[in-house]
Amino acid sequence: MAEAFANDPIALRQVIAYEALGNVPPFDGYKKMCKRIGDGLIEYIDYEFWYMRFARGEMDMQFDGRLMMHKVSPRLRTCIESMDPKLKRLSFKSGKEHSEINYDFTDVIYRQGKDDGCLVKCTHRKKIVSIPNSNHFELALHDISVVFNNPKLHLESLYICVDADKMQRLQEILERGGIKIKTNRVEFHTVNSTEEAAILPCLQSGTLENIIIHMREYKNTKTDKLDEMRERIRKLNEMMECKESKMLTLHLDFDENFPIEQLLNCRGLTLRSNTWRWFVSASTILIQSPVLETFVFDIYDSFELKEAIRNNGNPLWKAVETQDGIFMIEGLEQVFKLGISISRIRLTRQ
Repeated sequence: MAEAFANDPIALRQVIAYEALGNVPPFDGYKKMCKRIGDGLIEYIDYEFWYMRFARGEMDMQFDGRLMMHKVSPRLRTCIESMDPKLKRLSFKSGKEHSEINYDFTDVIYRQGKDDGCLVKCTHRKKIVSIPNSNHFELALHDISVVFNNPKLHLESLYICVDADKMQRLQEILERGGIKIKTNRVEFHTVNSTEEAAILPCLQSGTLENIIIHMREYKNTKTDKLDEMRERIRKLNEMMECKESKMLTLHLDFDENFPIEQLLNCRGLTLRSNTWRWFVSASTILIQSPVLETFVFDIYDSFELKEAIRNNGNPLWKAVETQDGIFMIEGLEQVFKLGISISRIRLTRQ
């Protein structure tokens, strides 16, 4: 029986359609099919691709839209499916009308067209592929899942920016293969305060050095979000990925009530603010951290901060100024070096 299905992909897709229309959960259906007609006929990633199409009512058995980068860039196919992919930088962005994947310096763009179709283009080729009855996000998601499921993949940088309503589906793809993604650096945007819980656990601990989070929900935030922010920062501080990374960078607006005490498990921390005054009180807390190695704070009025630390000859924290803008401060266990440049403060454990 297995041989018959191996030579007849349409028959295999009909079996998948039967399970999808019967609302059988995809992984359960996949296991049932493997048990009935044999293992190895189809990978789960391909099974789920067809299952999702049929579940949406897209019943074209001849559809050939899987892995669109195969069509628009044969060079990418060889690179991505090889045992040792050479990809270093990977970016995935998706909005309302289009999705985009950047493989190093090659872009594959999926744009929603007319009549529920999708137009796919690779920047290295002039050819545009038109895929009828398809969704730009699902096509891009399928392609990038092939990359993520390669156990040899080790990225230097991973960037993710998708609409909030797509995050759950992306999380399913990240978790599905059971393979932790190896990357030295990850950068992503948040809107509904749950993205870090969806993305960070899917990354390989021990390889992740830099985490950059753009917290859009805390742009121009007011004090009515303080309790929510405090609890969220506390959970972030407890995540193993944040504890083990060398630097956590948070892009958000905050005031003097920002809960810096919730981030004392970080080895490295970078924040940005429009005022130096917050740093004066926060640094007293930071230098008590037993694990903090580096704190970077971007500001726009560093001259005022230097004068405040000097405090007319009675320096704050009994700091010793070794040269202009360089102060030595005694912490809980070790001495910290505080360097103040034109627009950046760097506090470093010595």
